[in-house]
Amino acid sequence: MQPVVPDDPARLRAWRDATLYRLMLRAGEAEMRETLSRLRQRGYQDVTNTDTALLANLDTADTSISALARRCGVTRQAASQQLALLSQKGYVSREPDPADSRAILVRRTAKGHLLMRDALEIVAEIEAEYARLLGARRLAALKELLADLVGHADPGGTLGGDLPVATRSGPG
Repeated sequence: MQPVVPDDPARLRAWRDATLYRLMLRAGEAEMRETLSRLRQRGYQDVTNTDTALLANLDTADTSISALARRCGVTRQAASQQLALLSQKGYVSREPDPADSRAILVRRTAKGHLLMRDALEIVAEIEAEYARLLGARRLAALKELLADLVGHADPGGTLGGDLPVATRSGPG
């Protein structure tokens, strides 16, 4: 059965604002803004919204520029430009892939590891606040449901996840 989209502008707005897409988008944006605000309180004044998307998609080890671009939904050129800025800020380094001379691997520097540690602490704080608001069981259920949706929408995990460099295909 097809959902009925209301014709009335006020009802349409309410319907649209209640779609899963809009709710997830708003929740994600709100969490990103709060995370960035708290990072700035910890002294990371030079980190931008754009930086957070790339940094959040770095693997725990090396990451190819192509993988980062795919995960962030940007072109390889845009990812390369942003990574150049992150490198200038001292958060990442870019090194040739020893297994593929055409590819560049990105890894966190010591400063980048400190930022990641602080960001993960902040995310844990925010999730603890969510658990107080929703209850730990409801938050766990929400995360499980979202993981199920992601598993359905991206069964191969191509939009995220830490893949060992050796299992990636194509130039980085």
